[in-house]
Amino acid sequence: MDVAVGPGGEIYVADIEAAALLRWTGDGFEVVARGEGLPRTPLFGIRHIVPTGDGSVLASDPATMALYRITASGVIEAIPDDAGFVTPWGIAVDPSGDILAVDRVTQRLRRVGRDTIEELATIRAPRAILAENDGSLHVLTDRNVLRMEGGDGEPLVQSPPFEFPHDFVRAPDGGFFVTDGYARCIWKVSPEGRVSVHARGEPLVSPQGIALGADGDLLVADAHARTVFRVSGEGQIVPLGQ
Repeated sequence: MDVAVGPGGEIYVADIEAAALLRWTGDGFEVVARGEGLPRTPLFGIRHIVPTGDGSVLASDPATMALYRITASGVIEAIPDDAGFVTPWGIAVDPSGDILAVDRVTQRLRRVGRDTIEELATIRAPRAILAENDGSLHVLTDRNVLRMEGGDGEPLVQSPPFEFPHDFVRAPDGGFFVTDGYARCIWKVSPEGRVSVHARGEPLVSPQGIALGADGDLLVADAHARTVFRVSGEGQIVPLGQ
């Protein structure tokens, strides 16, 4: 469902069928942590992941209505959230170390700190979230990319062609790359908000999670193709490892 790159270049994958967090070894994937694979148990519906600076990985799980921290040794810890999440979806970590998460059903953006939980905004149909090093915040919705200022979101994309966007990542030029499952496409959004096709069609089936690799290529998790693809700056698509 998702792919993420750690601070040391480590590649992690959220595997919903295995109810597991995986790590790429260079030759294949190894299991970092695996849930029981039963309803209402941790990682049963693992969706979005984000590595932290301490070697752990955060995961959202809408199936269990919870956020989890997976330690470097594979221990799965539930993150207290005052039962406020219904379907936690996109997650991020801000420069202070607080967790930011959007909820698909309640349409709320929430900040989960060490001792506090705060509701920041209500956002229609949120999908994913990016917390920038400078403290700025962006949210991908079903229609646009929003720059968040206080509780309001400013749309950045001109004439968005999105059909069913899933995830997004910052591009090196300051724009964004957006995955779109229905369009079988990776869109490129320029810093000015103009949209073009970066990669489209086979072998992509339903691109979902996206991350920027340490070498500058994109990494894309395709749930229906059951593959993580590497996408070059020229839009060439190959399975990870090739």
